[in-house]
Amino acid sequence: MSDVPSVNLAVALVPTDGSSAAGNRVRRSRPVRFLGRLARSIIRIPLALSLALVMWAVGVVTGSVISGPPPALGSALSIGPDLLMRGQWGSLFTSWLFPGPLASYVLATAVILACVGLAEVTMGWGRTAVAFVGGHLGALLLYFAVAWTGAVMGSEWLATLRHPAPLGPYAASLAAVMSASPRISALWRRRIRSVSISVTVMLLLYIGHPQNLNSLLGVACGLGIGAVMGGRHGGGHFVHSTSREVRALLSMVVAVFAAGPVLASLAKAPSGPLAVLRNLVVNPIPTINDLQANCSAAVDLSCLQVIQSPGLRGPGGEALALVPLVLLLVCAEGLRRGNRVALWVAMSVQLVIGVLSAIYLQLFAQFGTSLRSGSRVLSVDSGIAEVLPVVLVPLLIAAALFAARRHFNVDADPVLGRRSLLLLASVFAVFVTAYVVAWFAEDNYYHRAGLLALLATLPKMFLPYPFSFRYSVSVYPHGVWSPLIFSYGGAAFWLICLISILAMFVSRHLRDLRADSGISLARRLVRQGGGSLSWMALWPNNRYWFNSAETVGIGYQIHYNVALTVGGPFGEPEDFEKAIEEFTAFCAEQSLSPCWYSVTDDHWTLLRDLGFSRVRVAEETLLPLGNIEFKGKEWQGVRTALNKARKLSVEAQWFTYAELTGTLRTQVHEISEEWVSEKTLPELGFTLGGIEELKDENVLLCLAVDSAGKVHGVTSWLPVFKNGDVTGRTLDFMRRSPDGFKGVMEFLIASAVLHFDGTMAEISLSGSPLAPVHDGDAAGGPSDGAAVGRFLDWLGTALEPVYGFRSLAAFKQRFHPRRRTLYMMYHDPLALPVIGRALTEAYMPTMSIRHTARLLRGVIG
Repeated sequence: MSDVPSVNLAVALVPTDGSSAAGNRVRRSRPVRFLGRLARSIIRIPLALSLALVMWAVGVVTGSVISGPPPALGSALSIGPDLLMRGQWGSLFTSWLFPGPLASYVLATAVILACVGLAEVTMGWGRTAVAFVGGHLGALLLYFAVAWTGAVMGSEWLATLRHPAPLGPYAASLAAVMSASPRISALWRRRIRSVSISVTVMLLLYIGHPQNLNSLLGVACGLGIGAVMGGRHGGGHFVHSTSREVRALLSMVVAVFAAGPVLASLAKAPSGPLAVLRNLVVNPIPTINDLQANCSAAVDLSCLQVIQSPGLRGPGGEALALVPLVLLLVCAEGLRRGNRVALWVAMSVQLVIGVLSAIYLQLFAQFGTSLRSGSRVLSVDSGIAEVLPVVLVPLLIAAALFAARRHFNVDADPVLGRRSLLLLASVFAVFVTAYVVAWFAEDNYYHRAGLLALLATLPKMFLPYPFSFRYSVSVYPHGVWSPLIFSYGGAAFWLICLISILAMFVSRHLRDLRADSGISLARRLVRQGGGSLSWMALWPNNRYWFNSAETVGIGYQIHYNVALTVGGPFGEPEDFEKAIEEFTAFCAEQSLSPCWYSVTDDHWTLLRDLGFSRVRVAEETLLPLGNIEFKGKEWQGVRTALNKARKLSVEAQWFTYAELTGTLRTQVHEISEEWVSEKTLPELGFTLGGIEELKDENVLLCLAVDSAGKVHGVTSWLPVFKNGDVTGRTLDFMRRSPDGFKGVMEFLIASAVLHFDGTMAEISLSGSPLAPVHDGDAAGGPSDGAAVGRFLDWLGTALEPVYGFRSLAAFKQRFHPRRRTLYMMYHDPLALPVIGRALTEAYMPTMSIRHTARLLRGVIG
């Protein structure tokens, strides 16, 4: 099998007009259907199920399930670099059977069923068995080599890995799923690899047990085995991803590493290089060590009274200690949504952790102190190679976020942001004031202690990091109210902060619905009238200009001081020409160079009089409905596609994005990611939509779905309005599954012709940018326009291997359309180089230096 099969989640519709007995039969049949689906799933993964059963059977027979192998058996089966010298060769093949105590058995079972099961469904049980065994043995050999190398180099951490330990089936299972990953669709291949690598690296750095190192090495072995076995993309093929997927992967990495300090605190004797970060991130305030260390300085106050204070020993300190973790998790959700504020907050938190870690370690190094990480003592002076990751990992995550900043372009609601800042400032002032009042009111001693003692406690109250007190124990709050405020005030403040920050991260939807944001007025005007591309003006990253009467709107983007319009004006057609004049004046006032992009020649006379020149940039293909019957020799290719779909039981199904089932929606995402992964340059935007643009309820999706529920291809159709009614549709999103039948796009477009026939007079197959025109010269303006036309023609030729614009234009000719030229109309010929840069940034907003270099190599080559 070359891909992960789609699981049919559709449930048969139950008629509601039947008798109660029929309803009872349906209710009784639901457990039967569930058991049937479970049985079918189990039948498909016999190897994974057998491995899990064998592991449990051996554990029960040897008495290893509850608390691990007995001491005698454990010493014989544990894995260590000296295993071969001890002559225990059999442990190489049996170590995966003994994961540890009962909790480890449960976890190992889940890992086997998930990883080995997925590999087995993807590439069959034979290859999976080879990958399982090969990955297990390969990971062990690498484990021995790493532990031996670490001992030779004098690494204290790697030296601890030489002690024999049970390893379990984790490395072998991960190797199996990594081996199968080249055969999985691009979307899930990337996610599976990212999750596996991130989790295993995090566990190794924070916990550092032998199982963690062995698991990471299993991932590496699996990738190598997958490259040898081959598949759709091979093991080491680098694939590109959409901005949406980049955001999802980065948010996952931030969330995974945010959980590391908590896992290090929960683990037994963590010894990884980053285990020391649990002292920074998960640190209750004030710690008992802080109290006891300063207790000897108390003069007239009871240390016992301070240590036993219910406020200081309550859960408030523990809650405050988790603030960095929860804040990063909140940021991860914001990153997933593409929020720009979440990006900078996450980067700031990672930088703070990295800098404080460096300061923390440097202080210990200056005082010649050793750090205790789990059960071992880590010397800062001698273990720089192990200390360095403590600082580098947060900084590397921050650097990765900064490098991907172009993928985050969603701004929070500014009104909500201002309100949140006002609320947080007020709450902070209330807690500080209450604490100060309680401090001076509860004990006369504080009058003598002065403001210095008070100020010493305030950072400890609000900051979740170990700021040790260097004063006497008297600086700790006493009495009733000040300890309670000290312990719970910071946690309460941060709880309000986190809720406010999360609200800002998800506030784009609130902003888009605001009456004064422009989008609501633009939506109303688009429904009044416009062109075939007017709906694209409602997409993200566009700005809006409205005439004074608010009867006409223009969508545009600003790049390099160029106001690049998305099609022509929309709204009341009788006001278009006046609005064009006003928009031109608006651009002059704002020192912007106006550029009308992908517009027809309807208003060319006016624009020419205003001093504009033009150049042909695309050719729109229009299909007049009502007289297309797909008869004759010229329609042979379309009829072949329709007949082939009928033989394969493929039907055209129409949905909005919200109506898609979970299975269909996942397949649409997979097809899109697979298409993007095949490109050497990023996914285009501006007048070319992606997954996010499918989600509007006015956009129709046409899916080619066979009887098994597999999606062979998908298209989207944007609405064209006139006086509030949909009078046309424009083709936008076109994706074909790698396993889809040949001719699926012809089938989908022909199905759209049949679907829309009788309800509208014409549909548009949209324009083909950078494709050659067929009705005259390359440009319809002065010589500078002809030069731009020749440049665009050359650029279209260079980009053809990547995006296939010209192939797309040739494909659309199979439907014998009516052609209409789309123009770029510009005001200042001297601005043409800048307009070229603006168009590049508009179409490729995520273009990086690496992508630019690759494009130039392709053009020159």
